[in-house]
Amino acid sequence: MVERWLVIGIDDRMKQLAKKLTAPHRTVFYKNTSSWNAQLNSSVLEFCPDHIVLPIQPLTIDAPILIGNKNVKFYAGRLTEQWRSLLKGQEVHMYLQDEEFIWKNAGLTAEGLLAFFYEKGESVRGKTFIITGFGRVAKMLAQLLKSLHANVTIAVRSDTQLNEAKALGYEAIDLQTTNIHQATAIINTIPAQWLTQSFSDCIHMPIYDVASAPGCLYYVTRKDYTLLPALPGKYFADDAAHVLYETITRGGD
Repeated sequence: MVERWLVIGIDDRMKQLAKKLTAPHRTVFYKNTSSWNAQLNSSVLEFCPDHIVLPIQPLTIDAPILIGNKNVKFYAGRLTEQWRSLLKGQEVHMYLQDEEFIWKNAGLTAEGLLAFFYEKGESVRGKTFIITGFGRVAKMLAQLLKSLHANVTIAVRSDTQLNEAKALGYEAIDLQTTNIHQATAIINTIPAQWLTQSFSDCIHMPIYDVASAPGCLYYVTRKDYTLLPALPGKYFADDAAHVLYETITRGGD
């Protein structure tokens, strides 16, 4: 029996994923879109997929979702409450909750930020970076920057993360305005809008945000702020697609 797969997303990793999924026992259809619209509905009803792979960031919903096949399996990164409600009763695999995927994607995100700096013609050796948060991406990024002889400070809101960072040999501080020292840049990895206007006014250096959209700004506008979502897909589409391919087909091939 030939499986029918639909891969959706504007990230280049999704296009590469569709190519990797293509096999004699699979027919794969790729849609380059960031929204669930009438055109996509029409394609889904015509193709009648058994598997639908959604991008990490939830698609905007511009038309009522019509699937046709009640037994379709979904693979998703993040879902809004609206999406969760719409997919209630469907089989949904959340690949962004898979530990192996999370760590491999974190490593690619760290390398992606390095590629971004190099693309700008900037080195990291000998420079000082403040990394906010100490989750998986922050750990991979701190390790990479330190290996390139950059100075790394970890700024966190959690006492557990503060002591973990110290135990691993990093300078670590509470994420408070009085503790922020001058650095080359701040790299945010906290997936929450924590940067208020009063906090922002105390920071006089560029901020690069690798957390998920909408980033860390809480009703703040900054000229020296750059949101950098989907770095793996931008710089390493094939590698990022392979990690996702391994995750969604694990146990299935």
